[in-house]
Order: sequence, then C-alpha cells, then structure tokens
Amino acid sequence: MQIQSYWDLAQLSQIKTLNRASEAVEEEFVHLFLKEVRKSLPTAPLMSNSFASRLYLDLVDMQLAKTITQSDQLGLKEYIQKAVKEYEKQSR
Repeated sequence: MQIQSYWDLAQLSQIKTLNRASEAVEEEFVHLFLKEVRKSLPTAPLMSNSFASRLYLDLVDMQLAKTITQSDQLGLKEYIQKAVKEYEKQSR
C-alpha cells in the first residue's frame, strides 16, 4: 500500500489519463462533500476542536472519499468522462 500525501500538488499535475483525472475530480468532490457535511454535525463529546482532531477527521474523510470513489457507485467519474469527450468533440 502506497501512502500519498494529501498536500502534494505536484502529484496531481502528473495525471495523464482521462480515467485517472476524472477519478481524482470525483474523489476531491466527495472529500469536500464529506467535509461540509461533517461541519453540520454536532461535535462528538470525546473529540475536541483541536488541530489534531480536525486533522484526524480530515484524513478520515479523505479515506472515505477514496473508498467511495473506488467503489464506482456514484457515477460521477463516468459523467465527467462523457462531458470531457463531448467537449473535445465540440471543440474540433
């Protein structure tokens, strides 16, 4: 298992395939969605609002987003791929 740092923007610029790019967009969308949903939930009694707690929950959200994206259940990746292909077709 390879551990990827979430702040490595250079890694994102190395994406060359449409499949991987659309998967990365879907993963980031799900991550932001989970992060916003978490803001609306009450804080658990054992979790403080410290930097460590926020970092931990952000990492949990990132892993959940990766798992959800890899399940191929949302269909957002396929929608993005179709949109890019249609854009390429229209721009010729």
